[in-house]
Amino acid sequence: MDELISIIVPVYNAEKTLRRCVRSLMGQTYRNLEIILVNDGSKDGSLDICREFAGEDARIRVIDQPNGGVSSARNAGLDAATGKFVMFCDSDDWTEPDWCAAMRENYEENDLTICEIDRDDIPLEKAENSRMWETAQRKDFLHRPLLMCALYNKFFARNVIEDNHLRFPEQLSLGEDFAFVLSYVCAIGGNLRYLHRALYHYDTTGENTLSRKAPSLEQCDCFYQMVTASMEKLGAMDAESVATRDWFVLSHFDRLMTAVSARKNYSLSEKMDIAGTIGTLESFKQCRTKVVVWSNPVYCKLFHRKHTKLAMLFLIVRNKVKNRGDIR
Repeated sequence: MDELISIIVPVYNAEKTLRRCVRSLMGQTYRNLEIILVNDGSKDGSLDICREFAGEDARIRVIDQPNGGVSSARNAGLDAATGKFVMFCDSDDWTEPDWCAAMRENYEENDLTICEIDRDDIPLEKAENSRMWETAQRKDFLHRPLLMCALYNKFFARNVIEDNHLRFPEQLSLGEDFAFVLSYVCAIGGNLRYLHRALYHYDTTGENTLSRKAPSLEQCDCFYQMVTASMEKLGAMDAESVATRDWFVLSHFDRLMTAVSARKNYSLSEKMDIAGTIGTLESFKQCRTKVVVWSNPVYCKLFHRKHTKLAMLFLIVRNKVKNRGDIR
């Protein structure tokens, strides 16, 4: 008989997309599944939908807990999982019918199996043979960050997770999936196995029901320390890997800067103090990579040159002008 696969789905205010997600899991060609729906204190009808599906399919289990965030929900799912393998799916996404079967078919012990992701904001890299596999060494994990650092396109062995006491860091509000996957890669003894098929569909069209709060100063610094420690353990301190780390870390700091600049309960002095503190952190100063996703070139130049107070002042002025309706 096929080994049991546990699929963990954190659910928060997902009533608009949850049915599509769960039905795609119920329709998997690989039948020996346990689908663990973790309702994380939803305020809409998500819990009722979860229970409705559990009544339809005995493979579905429902965990209902107070809101603790996506890491808490995923950890609750891991604590309850009994499968030999573990996969993760977000409640606003959906999967191909052979998502589980294809990943299990191509799994090799001590390796990490990875598939493509279908998302409309990032074009797929085309392969001549859709079934062609590539293998890569663990230290090259960060060379394809948008695929490698995602959670939901990977096939995890539960014994690796449990033997190494791996859980999602609940002290992070952003980047916890990256940190978990990187810790898993450190724990395996084999290689990365990459399948050129988009088996997972990531929804970028609507509101993400798992959207997070902006990280704090402490969380940004913690993320940098955790990722750097894992990279050093992997021997993945080459220029390309470091650039990937820097991109993620600076994205965290940018999100914090943007959130602080818009907070009405913070005085100008408090906002400038936070910006100044960011500029003094080694985790910020050590990042050299330029993040090019931001739209305003003035802010980008100030931010990348570590002029955090000037960058904050620019954001504050821009917010005021924007609120008056003078710019979009």
